[in-house]
Amino acid sequence: MMLFSDRYWEIAETKNKGRGLFVKGNVLQGVVIGDYIGKVIRPEDAVVDEENFYLIYYHNRAVISPDLDKPGVHVLNHSCKPNCWLYIYKGHTLVFSMRKIKRGEELTIPYLLPPIDKFCNPCPHVCKCSNKECTGTMHLSKDKYKAWRGLTERQSKETKRERIKYGESLRILLIYPKIPQSYINSIKEIL
Repeated sequence: MMLFSDRYWEIAETKNKGRGLFVKGNVLQGVVIGDYIGKVIRPEDAVVDEENFYLIYYHNRAVISPDLDKPGVHVLNHSCKPNCWLYIYKGHTLVFSMRKIKRGEELTIPYLLPPIDKFCNPCPHVCKCSNKECTGTMHLSKDKYKAWRGLTERQSKETKRERIKYGESLRILLIYPKIPQSYINSIKEIL
């Protein structure tokens, strides 16, 4: 779900990654752009599309599956040098701007996949971000993954995740938080 009016963003085709989400005006650092809203399901009940990744972690036994008929942050593409990042708040995965984003830029996030293992062979998670620092994969290195998981676990313990039954949709929050500068700085250290 997008948290600002569609006057400020649009979905358009990218050069080589399918659809992407682009801003129509400048976005300041630390702005919460959207909330990954959808149905909470068991991972084994998920329909996996090998070409597109629309599920996001909720907890060890559940993932969130968004409504693909509605526009939202699930459309954001992966980048090895993203301009947005994820913030866990009350069990919600919020997408926020890591830096000032200029009009016309595509909003991107890291997919934060765990390090490549024997189960990802051949690996379909090839990065197509085309930036100078592209690693060629959507997987993090072991060190970056460990640092990110540690930060996320500490941060998510600060707020309590709502209890929700499988098959129910995650409810929109009444109030969305301001992203702490200390969190943004911690993410920059991981990158």
